[in-house]
Amino acid sequence: MHKPKMKVTTYTSKLVKPSRPTSTTDRYYKISFFDELAPSMNVPLILYYSAPPNDLNGPFQNICDHLEDTLSQTLSEFYPFAGRYVRELSMIDCNDQGVLYVLGNANVRLLEILGLGHELDPVALNSLVPCEVGEVNEVNDPMLSIKVTTFECGGFAIGMCFSHRISDMGTMCLFINNWAARSNGKHKHEIYSPVFNLPTCFPQRGLPELDFRIPRSSVGIQTEARRFFVKAKAISAMRENVCFDENTPRRPSKVQLVIALFWKAFVHMEQTNNVGSKASFLIQAVALRDKVLPELYTNSCGNLFAIAPSRLRPGEGENITYRDFFMILRDSVSKTVQDCTKMLTQGKEEYEVVIDPYLESNRNMSPDNVVNMSLYICSSWCKFSYYQADFGCGKPVWASPGKLPTQNLVILMDDHEGDGVEAWVHLDEKGIKQLEQDSDIQAYAI
Repeated sequence: MHKPKMKVTTYTSKLVKPSRPTSTTDRYYKISFFDELAPSMNVPLILYYSAPPNDLNGPFQNICDHLEDTLSQTLSEFYPFAGRYVRELSMIDCNDQGVLYVLGNANVRLLEILGLGHELDPVALNSLVPCEVGEVNEVNDPMLSIKVTTFECGGFAIGMCFSHRISDMGTMCLFINNWAARSNGKHKHEIYSPVFNLPTCFPQRGLPELDFRIPRSSVGIQTEARRFFVKAKAISAMRENVCFDENTPRRPSKVQLVIALFWKAFVHMEQTNNVGSKASFLIQAVALRDKVLPELYTNSCGNLFAIAPSRLRPGEGENITYRDFFMILRDSVSKTVQDCTKMLTQGKEEYEVVIDPYLESNRNMSPDNVVNMSLYICSSWCKFSYYQADFGCGKPVWASPGKLPTQNLVILMDDHEGDGVEAWVHLDEKGIKQLEQDSDIQAYAI
């Protein structure tokens, strides 16, 4: 199959401001306890749309202008997104400076990208996002940047970079759904409007952020990324592998099943490379909105996630099964949810149960610990609502991140059908080649 070389030409770059000025009473927004723990990075998400029908008229005839107009309206409610972060004061100056809005044209058809399968080079997708993942914390860095790229077929991609300082995937989807509803004429204030109450509920405590060591520029960064498909049939087989049946109290999560698959492969790679004497440390980001007091925080904007650490002592991974990896991961997430429930219901004295895993992770990510420990980061974007974002000409036909300038990172996303998983794995070049040869990966992942 011919492998297209995508080139994106940018022809417009501007700042889009809120349609209404932000009030002076909302000018300064102090970030929350959860926000200050978030890593310094932009979170990239790209949504892909087929060409609008030929008979579509009205505001959709020029989709880029229409998206810009409704973006401006959306920013009036999500006003901190149009501001700038003041790192020294741990707050956002909601000065209406604006969101970066970029327009571009690609020299390929959308189907050429969708048809690549595992031959897709994630680096190519970075031309569909408006900025670098590491471009954060400077005085003029936007809290949100957006790029709309039109393909030769008339299809288009909306690439977004949300600052993790005030956005987790739940907040990102709330914003996207609000913007999409305004664009398609179905906006309902009571459903999509944000609430900025997390700093009041969880005041900041002067804590260090989770340090992923992401550089401001990806130029010269020698890492590789590859997308693996784990289909629904393979996930069912993995459930059987962990002895799940209908009488089991809890159905094994597909997220934990897939992370266990890759963690086992990573540990096997370390043994092959004669680094089996290292400990292995894996952290999972755990979204709290749908697990802890969901009725209070559905529309709350900001970060509301914790991290669940899992550990293996040096050599421990040599003698345990896939089911053991799964159980370690599942128990870690269960403990994290229980601890966070305790913190949210019993108050500040329980904050340490959330803080300690962050501090432990930062220690383990320090250069001094690389010799003794292998560390992996897993983030699941499964079950979030980005595949429902209809801007007026249909829902996305695909969603993806780009390639991030880091390694030992796994991002999980639902496939388009919703029952499978796309795993975006970031390692060094040698690690990717070894992972492709792992027997378990070959058995369950395409």
